[in-house]
Amino acid sequence: MSTEPNHVKTVDDYKAIERLYLPRWIAEKIRTINYDLVDHMREVLISNPVFNAIYRVEVKEIDHLRRNHKSLGTLLAAPFLMLSPSLHTVEDWRCFVDATPTTRAVDELLRKMPAERGGLTTQAIQLHNRQFVDVIRSVANTSILSAPLLGMTPDLARYLGDLPGYKLRTALERIRDLPLFQWRFTTPAFWFEFTANDLLYDQVAHHIMSTTPFRAGELPHTANWADLRLGRETHEMYAAALMAHGCRASTAATLFRLPQSKTRQMYMAIHGKPSPCGNLPNSLQWFVEKPQHRLHSTVFIWLYRSALNMGANTPQALIAAADLYNQLFPSGLLATDRGYNLTRAMAADARLSIAPCRECTTHYIVSNNESKIEMRNSFTCPSCSDTLVGRVRLPKGA
Repeated sequence: MSTEPNHVKTVDDYKAIERLYLPRWIAEKIRTINYDLVDHMREVLISNPVFNAIYRVEVKEIDHLRRNHKSLGTLLAAPFLMLSPSLHTVEDWRCFVDATPTTRAVDELLRKMPAERGGLTTQAIQLHNRQFVDVIRSVANTSILSAPLLGMTPDLARYLGDLPGYKLRTALERIRDLPLFQWRFTTPAFWFEFTANDLLYDQVAHHIMSTTPFRAGELPHTANWADLRLGRETHEMYAAALMAHGCRASTAATLFRLPQSKTRQMYMAIHGKPSPCGNLPNSLQWFVEKPQHRLHSTVFIWLYRSALNMGANTPQALIAAADLYNQLFPSGLLATDRGYNLTRAMAADARLSIAPCRECTTHYIVSNNESKIEMRNSFTCPSCSDTLVGRVRLPKGA
């Protein structure tokens, strides 16, 4: 008989549902590869500046990253890749996986490669290509939100995650020293914000959304709780996960058809204190009342719909969105109860909708109700309208 003490579950244990929770080791792996690949790009660019056409960054910009330690720390605290694939579509990768004819994107990338490149540069690129592919596969097979984390389309994330290892090795041999990654944040606004003042988590979140190749308004948003047949054990597991992310016991009881006495006991076991009482947050105006509210609400609905697009059901998408939202924002402005209210409201009616910013085209939540009507064609997001806290206006013409 074992003499080991029984394991006491922590809050993270309740959150840790497979594919709905980004483990700390994966988040740390992403941060490490961010450091390694940026250092690699700098070394390659010093030896041969022609590579800046592929990497989309210059040595002086990387040096800006290194000098502003506080902003770099904020950027790296977000568990998202600072690099994106230089081959954007499944068809581009199939050129090397299945030896199909090259696409226009592959031809363009090959054209940009310098004719002269030393053996050490070739070896370094091949090594870091393998590291980049390894982190892609780790994230793709761990998180339902791999597409936004990696800055790629859901189709490409699925494809690379499902590739057999032997096919991937063959593809890397054919790719040789063609760089598979490039700098993700290329807009003048990003570099100005980074160097002019300390970068904020809100600004990082905007740039992550703006550099991901899909928008919130393009993703599925209809979801149904009533038709789910998950079984009592699964209902309790999902309810515990949502409560671990801060959801009230009363909300979990309603969503998963559990007795409130049961969910209150569960909340106490998870947090060591009673669940909050009182009225639940139900104001639709809150989501667009302030620039920060609009940004945080948009990030949440973007993550939620991204999970739905990757095959999650409604509670799974809500849990995954709450997890990654809370990892992106250390002190989250949007409570999980309010996030659920947002997803429910936007699936049920059009009082809140999605519109692209007229300047950067990033999709944001806009109001379309009796309290406030915002014109979709003239909407400017909080980042471009200089209304995020600490924002410094970008000079004219930048």
